[in-house]
Amino acid sequence: MRVVMLGMGSRGDALPMAVFGAELAARGYDVTLGLCSDLVWIGQALGLRTVDLRVSARDFLESEEGQQWLAAGDFHSYVHWLIDHKHRTADQLHADLIDLAAGADVLISGTATELEAIVVAEAAGIPYASVYHAPIRRNSAFPHLLVSTEIFSPAVNLSTYAQVEKANWPVFEPLVNKLRARLGLSPTSEPTGVRLEKTGALEIQAYSRHVVPELMEWDDRRPLTGFLSPSPEQRILLSEPVDPELDAWLDAGEPPVYFGFGSMPVLEPDAALAMIEKVAGLLGVRALVTLKAGTANDSMVRVVGNLDHDAVLPRCRAAVHHGGAGTSAASLRAGLPTVVCAVFADQPFWGAQLQRMGVGSALRFTELSEPTLLAALEPMLANGPRQRAADMAALLQEEDAATQTADAFEQSLRT
Repeated sequence: MRVVMLGMGSRGDALPMAVFGAELAARGYDVTLGLCSDLVWIGQALGLRTVDLRVSARDFLESEEGQQWLAAGDFHSYVHWLIDHKHRTADQLHADLIDLAAGADVLISGTATELEAIVVAEAAGIPYASVYHAPIRRNSAFPHLLVSTEIFSPAVNLSTYAQVEKANWPVFEPLVNKLRARLGLSPTSEPTGVRLEKTGALEIQAYSRHVVPELMEWDDRRPLTGFLSPSPEQRILLSEPVDPELDAWLDAGEPPVYFGFGSMPVLEPDAALAMIEKVAGLLGVRALVTLKAGTANDSMVRVVGNLDHDAVLPRCRAAVHHGGAGTSAASLRAGLPTVVCAVFADQPFWGAQLQRMGVGSALRFTELSEPTLLAALEPMLANGPRQRAADMAALLQEEDAATQTADAFEQSLRT
């Protein structure tokens, strides 16, 4: 059976899809994976036939204009820019997806290409499945993550999904119907979520029931299968050994607090580093910082470029990062109380959820300052959060998300 998978987006989208694809390939499926240009290597490293979708996630996410909007909290301009980009690249993307899916027996997509993929699958008459890294479909436990991180009554929570759908569908309807016309399908006025529900499509929730227990009993069509993280063997294929100098620094003192800025729009890295040095000094902790600039490398503060979370985070005592699903999973799996400095999308949800679970604290990136960082981080160094984080790590390490995800997929094919 030929399975075509689309993991367009950042590393947090590409890596889980590649892990899922590798499990399907190990079960005998003929897997083809489409990834952004700068992330094709991930699929190839895991032995998958990987196709370049001709879009660079890095260039897109790290553009100067986009970073400035995010740093200022101007999400309206950022979203408008994203939508405009989607319109400008639609013809190329549609052509690539049609070519990639030709001859497929099943099509699987992440959220970035869900609008298009469900149409391509419908035209081909093949099953379709989505992979989500946060709960974005209608439920009574949480409001839509773009509306609020505060939990309301079940009725109010449910109503927020209709609000978001009403606002979003007019924006995306022309794109959907343009592709439908290209494939010989009649236009539709039904949003994607409605059509997925009508067809009974599998909507994999690729995050842990231990972190979102409120949705533990969601229906069989929306199974919580766990965070799709690489196995120890896959980590060897995906990462370089820890730098010897960093290895020596980690061994030379107490476990540090990890400050990982990831996709956070740090426009003034020197100022950010000075803030971290001050907060770390006040708390009496060492700091390991990932920044593109900065030269502080001494016994208390070390600045590095990208590093392997799975190799380094277990050697830390707490984490501060942007709160993407993949990074949150990595810090939780390492047993670290986590401060989430959320920027956008699902990051505020994960920050709020970690705080509700007692293993984290949350603030908006636009609120980040020496006092707010100090107030958020200091409680995370106490015994209570550290023990709860250790308990959570034990639960996550017992999960085999790749197996559970592949099992759910195979079950969907039988129903």
